[in-house]
Amino acid sequence: MRVLFVENDTRLCEAFRALAISLGHVADVAYDGHQAMLLIGKNRYDTIFLDIGLPDVDGRDLCRRLRAAGPSKLACVVAITGDAGHLQEQPDHFDGAFLKPLTEEGFKAALDAC
Repeated sequence: MRVLFVENDTRLCEAFRALAISLGHVADVAYDGHQAMLLIGKNRYDTIFLDIGLPDVDGRDLCRRLRAAGPSKLACVVAITGDAGHLQEQPDHFDGAFLKPLTEEGFKAALDAC
């Protein structure tokens, strides 16, 4: 499975990537919306873990944009947030949502659900 993590916390993003690789997946990371759109335009991802609070774009807007076009428009998109209020506001275009910190069990559950 090809996975993309979009998260501005570089340590958390790298931890996600290492976990995905350890489980046998191909994983890329982006630290902001701009990097994410570049990767999403070039690659087809099966699952995208998307931080809602990115420095350059709201993750909900980014999700709408990636769903509109490109090779990853059918990807399973999972929202990741540190704000519990965002989970209650989860727009319909996300396939799931998790509160940070995402545990290994939560990560595996999200992949299994996708």
